[in-house]
Amino acid sequence: MSVKKFTPEKISEINENEVFVFGSNVQGEHVGGAALVAYKCFGAVMANGFGLQGNSYAIPTCIRLTNENGNRYTKPFSKVEHIKPFVESFIDDAKLCDCLDFYVTKIGCGIAGFKVSEVAELFRPCLYMNNVFLPKEFVEWLLYPVVIDNLSKRGYTSGVEYDEVGVMRFVMERISCNHSLDDILDEFESLPNI
Repeated sequence: MSVKKFTPEKISEINENEVFVFGSNVQGEHVGGAALVAYKCFGAVMANGFGLQGNSYAIPTCIRLTNENGNRYTKPFSKVEHIKPFVESFIDDAKLCDCLDFYVTKIGCGIAGFKVSEVAELFRPCLYMNNVFLPKEFVEWLLYPVVIDNLSKRGYTSGVEYDEVGVMRFVMERISCNHSLDDILDEFESLPNI
């Protein structure tokens, strides 16, 4: 598996062939968080809550409602599984648009309130796609079992011959240098204290 760069923590500009992937509400009212950034900077269209628009791609994670006083408020989807069909469509679109680079933000982890662990799993297929970049937190969550399994297959025992937190720190520090995971773990094995 080749390892690639992460989605930057803050994105203020992108190139013509890059796409800002953000969490939206179903109605496409881009009034806060990454959705507002997408609207102001990257071509997101009001009243369009899903799909490619300008240099942005909306994935719904919540719905906008009106209370009895006429005030608008955002209600997150009740389950992370409700986001899954939208993420699957995004993945299909990203495969078809391989000339574009997609920078996925921490969708669903802000206003919608889901945990990184819940949302990251939806994006697991993207870990192996060359044109989709994920937040560092998503990558770390997704790589953890892969790294531990790989070290186990190499004959190492967690907690005895290495510290899981230490190995993950080591991997994450080297991950954006376009090394394969095998190369990174080979380097880890060569350390004197493993």
